[in-house]
Amino acid sequence: MKKILGYVLVLASLVAVPVAAQPSPPASPEPPALPQAPPPAPAQAPASEANTQRVSVALSEPSRPGTIEMDIVMGSIMVRGMNRRDIMIEARAGAGPGPRPPRRRAGDEPPPAGLRRLSQSGGFSVEEERNIVSIDVGPPRSIDFVIEVPVGTNLDLETVMGSIVVDGVEGELEIESVNGTVMLTNVGGSVVAHTVNGKLTATIARPAPQKAMAFTSMNGSVDVTLPAAVKANLKLRSDQGDVYTDFDLQLRRGSSNPNPNPDDVRRNGRARVIDVDNAIYGSVNGGGPDFEMRTFNGNVYVRKAK
Repeated sequence: MKKILGYVLVLASLVAVPVAAQPSPPASPEPPALPQAPPPAPAQAPASEANTQRVSVALSEPSRPGTIEMDIVMGSIMVRGMNRRDIMIEARAGAGPGPRPPRRRAGDEPPPAGLRRLSQSGGFSVEEERNIVSIDVGPPRSIDFVIEVPVGTNLDLETVMGSIVVDGVEGELEIESVNGTVMLTNVGGSVVAHTVNGKLTATIARPAPQKAMAFTSMNGSVDVTLPAAVKANLKLRSDQGDVYTDFDLQLRRGSSNPNPNPDDVRRNGRARVIDVDNAIYGSVNGGGPDFEMRTFNGNVYVRKAK
């Protein structure tokens, strides 16, 4: 995650400050039923074929998994796993959640009479080397991407102002948005997904064995569906919300970290300070790799796939 921290500082004034949590009502005898999982996001066709640019990229070694690398400022990213051996990229000028770049026309120059402004598609470049496809966007225009990839593809996707949707892809997935939602449906492999200001929803169909995963948000709910037979150790935390699951979660002692790792132990002069967080620790189906689901402002849902 290279440039993302710098963009977070720039956008700090744009992100709404979370409202302080209200006191929780007294616990009811029966826990509330989990709300219905949100439906998958419908695929959206480009608004205008005239403003859509398409690029097909062949992989150096189609028999091996490829990797998509993207790090953009303004625009949304949608990636679909398909039965194909190349990469198809569609790009169109997007409305973008942020302000438009300033026009280059001088401030005292009136708009030309009788003329209309034509939309311009943003420029971008694509580079393929040893099965790694890098997509780079030029000047700060908002561009929305729809990308079709082979099912077995690794993804490293970042956007500052926009949402990310991934459907039917299996590989090593690193997904991050600063100001937008993240939705992963029917994905497999290992996942590290994060959004600062938005909801994160993920349905994991085929987790990679013995691979840790993390799903986190700063200001939004985290909703993750896992296979019923998954074996994992879970770390669940919401600072200003609740945690729900329909798994038979075997809680560890006190439901807080019973064995702080060396990173949790600090020295303060002669004293030894042990930081103990308020996360819920537990295992499902006997335990396995570590899965973390965490948010600061919102609820955490961990669902069992039906």
